[in-house]
Amino acid sequence: MAKATARAPEIVDFDPMIYDIMRETATELRGEYIWLSTHAATAAECDAATAAHIALWQDVNSVRGSDLATIKSKTDEYRSRLRQLRTTA
Repeated sequence: MAKATARAPEIVDFDPMIYDIMRETATELRGEYIWLSTHAATAAECDAATAAHIALWQDVNSVRGSDLATIKSKTDEYRSRLRQLRTTA
């Protein structure tokens, strides 16, 4: 059996708080989806909100912490979706 080798974490040349901001924005957005699923008027609305928060979590977990362009893009996307939900809810 092959022995697993340890890998050093990737070095990033930007403030790691940028990644944390993306994660926190996603957490806020996920909270909105969970609230919508809890307060849904129909089973279809509940299912849609539940699917949205699961898809969001899969999406945010796929972002590499060293990929600054994707981190910024996802942060902007999550903020936009959050604003949209808060203005329509």
